[in-house]
Amino acid sequence: MRLPSPFPDELLLGRLIRHVTVSGETAGALAKRVFGSNRASIHPFLTAGLRSLADSSQEDAEVLLFQQTLAPLFFFYLPSHAERLQTLVLADEGAKALRESQLPSFGAGSSVCLKWCPLCATHDLREFGVTYWHRSHQIPGITACFKHPVLLQRVELERRQRLIASLLPTCNGYPRPASGIESRVAAFGQNLLVRLGADLPQIEFTTTYRHRLRELGFITIGNQVRRQHLLQRFAVEVEQYRPGPDVPLLRSRDDYRYISELLEHGGSHHPFRHLLFGTWLFHEPEKLLDYKPSQAKPLSIKDGTGERLALEQRCLRLLREGRSMAEVYRLTGKSRCYLKRLAIRQGVPLNLKPRELISDLQQRIIRMARAGTHRKAISERCGIGIGSVEQVIASEPGLVARRKQCHWESKRRRCRVRIARYRQRHPDGIRQVIKKDCNAEFFWLYGNDREWLQQALPPPKAATGRSR
Repeated sequence: MRLPSPFPDELLLGRLIRHVTVSGETAGALAKRVFGSNRASIHPFLTAGLRSLADSSQEDAEVLLFQQTLAPLFFFYLPSHAERLQTLVLADEGAKALRESQLPSFGAGSSVCLKWCPLCATHDLREFGVTYWHRSHQIPGITACFKHPVLLQRVELERRQRLIASLLPTCNGYPRPASGIESRVAAFGQNLLVRLGADLPQIEFTTTYRHRLRELGFITIGNQVRRQHLLQRFAVEVEQYRPGPDVPLLRSRDDYRYISELLEHGGSHHPFRHLLFGTWLFHEPEKLLDYKPSQAKPLSIKDGTGERLALEQRCLRLLREGRSMAEVYRLTGKSRCYLKRLAIRQGVPLNLKPRELISDLQQRIIRMARAGTHRKAISERCGIGIGSVEQVIASEPGLVARRKQCHWESKRRRCRVRIARYRQRHPDGIRQVIKKDCNAEFFWLYGNDREWLQQALPPPKAATGRSR
């Protein structure tokens, strides 16, 4: 038996489907001849019986295993199960291989489907004359195409019969756009799969993750993980990822176990969890595979200072790269107001609409703010919103502190004048009466200018008891 020649990134099951489609041989007859039973259940991306299939098709079983299935991804992320899983996949032990892959334990072994990208199907039809199933699209949890920023379409397969003639991707359907995080995880998974096909390195993920987190300032000097800050940043990054039956995402923004389990030694986790976390930590699989811990001293985050500085520098770098404020918000979790104030303070140009807050207007706002003009009056005179006025004021070093000091001194003058005028109108008033009639001013001065208050009040009178 000669199978059709494989296309780039083609799934092994897809080659078998093309064979029964073109040759006319039934799926039962093929399964009986190759796998020994016409009721054999062929898994889409962990196809077992590769040695007998390779002997029948005169091909190399290792090539089928590492180039046309997703087994290398499971070998890489489940090293404690890799040796036995490889043995079972090469042998005709499909059920045992599926259990060894831990997919049923992860809650993702019951539903089996094939996924495809309509834009890739159109390209394949034009380039090769036929559509086919891409291996990288079948990675569990992946919802976007690694080449096009669109969502994958999916078809559910029956529990046993998965070798169906003419079951090929279609070009129909309206491509829906994928989010940035979905596209990045898909590209990370595809590039990693290509690298694993050539070489299968051994990585201690817990140690690697901890070293990388230490460099980013998420681990203390005492080797404790700052889980709250870490989960907050990670949740903001992945919140745009769409849920699905085979997508193990965070249950909530308080799901600390999601990350804590990845940082514990000896654990086995769904490959998608590693892909999602690795994409956020390393951005590219080459950085993960070739990672060497830095000898530099980790960031000091005493009282959050180091982390704030690192986050501020990251925001500035993204803004200088021309990223939109919405994208920078998704990557860093910082609000648009914070980003605008940071950009104005550091002189980073922003391409915003409307463009009313030009440099001359900013200088005018700063001059009026230094003169003590109220922000509402500045807003009315300049014709912009109060929020924009506050951003300009906050971006000027020392201006906020100066205005606070002016406000405090103005308040003190008002309270002093109120007490002084009351004493002029009531020269015989005693302290108790002044405190009652000028209650607010009395207690503000008592807390902020007590020395002046004691001098301005009439001298206390001695209490008189009852006459006998």
